[in-house]
Amino acid sequence: MLDGALGETMKEKGSAVYQVFMLVISVYVLGALILEVFIVEDDQIKAVLRYIDLVACLFFLLDFFVNLFTADSKLKYLKWGWIDLVSSIPTLDALRWGRLSRVVRIVRFFRSLKSIRLIYSSLRDNKVQSLTLMVALITFVSYSLCTSLILYFERSVNAEISQAKDALWWAFLNIMNAKITIASVVTREGQFMTILLNKVGLLLFAYLNGLVIAWLLRQNAVRRGSHSG
Repeated sequence: MLDGALGETMKEKGSAVYQVFMLVISVYVLGALILEVFIVEDDQIKAVLRYIDLVACLFFLLDFFVNLFTADSKLKYLKWGWIDLVSSIPTLDALRWGRLSRVVRIVRFFRSLKSIRLIYSSLRDNKVQSLTLMVALITFVSYSLCTSLILYFERSVNAEISQAKDALWWAFLNIMNAKITIASVVTREGQFMTILLNKVGLLLFAYLNGLVIAWLLRQNAVRRGSHSG
């Protein structure tokens, strides 16, 4: 009965593709939070995890406002949605565990679809959205993991990558493929992550170029259609 009430007041908005994206982000952030609290002891690596958490909070805040403004009843949504709001504030460490509620609701959303076939159909019918969110996920997760790992492997042997901000900047430049200004890595693990981020950057730029070209072709087709008409 309680589950049904929650389901009525906390209906998830957006397609299954969007919910897959939010589920992965939510699970990733919860995993990072567990690492930060219980496993990671290095303060600089913890700082990296907090910076990444700040970026994830932007997704969560956007999701909160999307659900709020599209809710049938904003008051009913806020009855439980306030958890989303406070758990999206990165400085409130104790309330960050409230993000578990996102995972629970999204899993319930998928359960309500009754069939994997419906999820597959949504992914297939929304190819551009699916590919866009997939590229965004690959970029976000690769950047996050490599930033933390490069600090772990390089910090003791490389003075150029010894602080959280150094690692964040290094990973960003690698995704941008800005070869001239990137700090050189020393370890083999660092070399592997450099290659990985370079490839992710190429994927990101190729996809963005594809979107621009597709848009230009559409505009050209519209102009030709208007002239012929």
